Amino acid sequence: FLNSLRTIAGGIFNMPNEFFVSKYNRTSLSQVTDLIGWVAGKGKAYDIFKAPILYPDHIVNEKKIFRNWIVIAKIRSVAVCGKMSLYFKARGRPPSYAKMWKLTSCTPGLIAFSVTSIIFIPPDQKFSGDGLGVGAISSIMYHSLFQTVKKFFIVKWNHQHIKSVIEQINGYVF
Repeated sequence: FLNSLRTIAGGIFNMPNEFFVSKYNRTSLSQVTDLIGWVAGKGKAYDIFKAPILYPDHIVNEKKIFRNWIVIAKIRSVAVCGKMSLYFKARGRPPSYAKMWKLTSCTPGLIAFSVTSIIFIPPDQKFSGDGLGVGAISSIMYHSLFQTVKKFFIVKWNHQHIKSVIEQINGYVF
């Protein structure tokens, strides 16, 4: 999934696609690392809630966390409907996972997976191999990041701000 996602990541992040090919050194591109709020050597202290990509206009404001919902929705759409779902609704394609699994709305786990993927794609190609879900280049602890985002959405699921984000994502994907 992540390799497939890299082929269209430029369209998701509004950057040239070549920035996301597997051999490209994205760690030296400040426009990429700034977007996710990652600083080399500080991956273990990474704070997902300070990632500019998750905020409107990439301006961190805790009251507006996850309001840049379109990026989350695009990643989620690719995950459950395939990468062509970003471009058009083609006929004659095999059924998407969304149809096979009868998905009709977001879950905290799908949102957490999408957010984790957003952060993984820019700096990392693979995990460190220690089995702990740590990025080989970034040292970001992706397993912890996933759990943090999932817990956030479980706890805040009924808050109006989060309901609005979920409605927008659902409207985009389904």
